[in-house]
Amino acid sequence: MRSIRELLTTEEKVWVYIANEELWEDFLRSAEGFAFGELPRDKWKFGHVIGVHSDGTMGHVSLFLWSCSFSENAENYPKKVDFSKFINGGSDYLCERSHFSGRLMFSDQK
Repeated sequence: MRSIRELLTTEEKVWVYIANEELWEDFLRSAEGFAFGELPRDKWKFGHVIGVHSDGTMGHVSLFLWSCSFSENAENYPKKVDFSKFINGGSDYLCERSHFSGRLMFSDQK
């Protein structure tokens, strides 16, 4: 199995998309040596997008921020990785779309 550390050879941080909880377990195995701050491993919770930093720290990325990073004017966002493609050995593991969709609705009501 490939290691998360491989993604950080030239990057300070990457964002990793994890489609489901089954892949989450694979992610935890490949993230050996990384941590969510001081939180014990049994307290780590599944999230669809995890920011992984070269200093060994990790954190959840909001789906709103993740989705915004795919807009046509988006700049200065970390490399975005589809974990499923990455661990299966694919070379096309960079995310080209967010995997989420939604709509912002505003109301004039006060």
